[in-house]
Amino acid sequence: MWRAFIAIAEQGSAMKAAQKLNKSQSALCHSIKKMESLLGHSLFIVEGRKSTLTDLGHSLLPRAQSLHNNATQIEALASTYQGTLMTEINVAVDVLLPFDFIRDVFERFYQAYPTVSIRVFETALSGAGQLMESGSVSLAIASRLPKETVLEPLVEIELLCVCAPSFPLATETQVFQPELKRYRQVVIRDSGNQNLDSGWLGSHQRLTVSSLTAALESVEQGLGFGWLPMRSIAGKMERGDLLPVDLTKGKRRVVRLQLGMSADQAHVGEVNTLFDLFNQRKVMLDQPAEVELA
Repeated sequence: MWRAFIAIAEQGSAMKAAQKLNKSQSALCHSIKKMESLLGHSLFIVEGRKSTLTDLGHSLLPRAQSLHNNATQIEALASTYQGTLMTEINVAVDVLLPFDFIRDVFERFYQAYPTVSIRVFETALSGAGQLMESGSVSLAIASRLPKETVLEPLVEIELLCVCAPSFPLATETQVFQPELKRYRQVVIRDSGNQNLDSGWLGSHQRLTVSSLTAALESVEQGLGFGWLPMRSIAGKMERGDLLPVDLTKGKRRVVRLQLGMSADQAHVGEVNTLFDLFNQRKVMLDQPAEVELA
C-alpha cells in the first residue's frame, strides 16, 4: 500500500503509477482506498486523470519514502546473505595511501551497505601483514602482505627526498647519498612488531614518528629530512615550504602497495564488494603527482 501511495504521488496519476509498478490501475486504486479507510482521511484529490496530494498526503510522503527505502535496504541485505551477516569490516591501510582515495571507496561502499561499519587501522611497513595474519582485518593495503592473501597490485606511491628551507641540507648541492647519514632523518615507525625500516640510512640522528602527518610536519618544521609522498607534498613544494634535496642519485623512490583480502573472507559479499571497489578505483592513482624539481 505504501509503495502504491508513493508511486501515485511521484507520478501524479494512478495510470502512470500502474505502468511504473507493472500493476493494474484498479489494484492501485483499491490499495489507496483501503489506506484512506484505515486512516480515516483522504490522501489524494482526484481531478480527471490527475491525482493531487492532500495536506495529509504531503505530510506522509517523505516518511513513506523513508520507510520504503529502509525496506528496500533490508531486502537487499537479505538477498546477499551467505551464512553470516557482516556488521563491521576491519581494514588495514598503509599511511602512504591518500585519504581522498580511501574516502571515495568508502562512500561508494556505503551506498550498497549503509548499515555496515568500517574500522580503519592506519599501518606502516609490517603492521598490515601482522593484522592480516592474526585475522584482525579482512582487507589490507600495504607493501608487504602474507603469501596466502588474495592479492591485487593497487598503486605505486612515489616518494621524494625533501627538507625545509631552514634545514642545512637545503643549501647543499650534488649530495651523495652516503653523506645523508650526517643529518637527522625523519622516519615512520613500523606499526608491527618486526621493527622494519623503510629507507632509513643509518643516520647518527633520527626522528621516528607514528604517522605520515607527523612526518610531514616534522620535515616542514626543519627537524630533519625525509622521503615523503609526492602527492602529499606537491602544494608545499609549490609554496616553497619544502625543497628537494639535491642528491646526485636516488632523489625519488617508489613504494608498491598491494590490495589484499583474507582468503577466509573471500566468500563474504560485503568484503568482496569493498575489495572490488578498491580495485576498480585504483585508476585514480595511476598518474603520480608531478613536482617541479629545482
